[in-house]
Formats: sequence, C-alpha cells, structure tokens
Amino acid sequence: MATMNPILRLRQAFRSMGAESERADEAADAIDNHSYSRHESDLRHHQMMTEVRQYMAETRNQILLGTLLIAGILGTILTIAIAVFD
Repeated sequence: MATMNPILRLRQAFRSMGAESERADEAADAIDNHSYSRHESDLRHHQMMTEVRQYMAETRNQILLGTLLIAGILGTILTIAIAVFD
C-alpha cells in the first residue's frame, strides 16, 4: 500500500467532511503554502525565548534598582531622624 503525502491526506480529509473538490484543493494548498519547517519553528521559538529572557532581565534590573532606591531613601530618612532627635 502506497503512503500518501500530507497534502493528499488533507485533501481526502476535506472531501470526506463534505467539501467540494475545488474547495478541498484550495484549503489544502493554502495550508501547504503557509506551513514552515522544523528549523523555522525552532528559530521562531528561539527568538521568542530570547525576547522573554531580555524582558525578564530588564524587569529584574528595574526591581533591583527600585529596591536600592527605596533602601537609600529609608536610610537617609533614618539618618536625618537620628540626627534631629539625638
């Protein structure tokens, strides 16, 4: 038994669901033209994860900066309070 390629299987599946022959061919061709390879999928995933890591690093840096700023302000207020009330 010969194996069918994925596009032929798609066409057959569309026809079995009641689609007209032309519509089944059109849908299968649209899917075939918009598919991408495993390598392209890996590249997109790598790009997405790089952006997520960059965002997380920026957020972590902002949190650290905010924490240091608040600690500095509290230290200054404490120093002034000690100097005034001593």
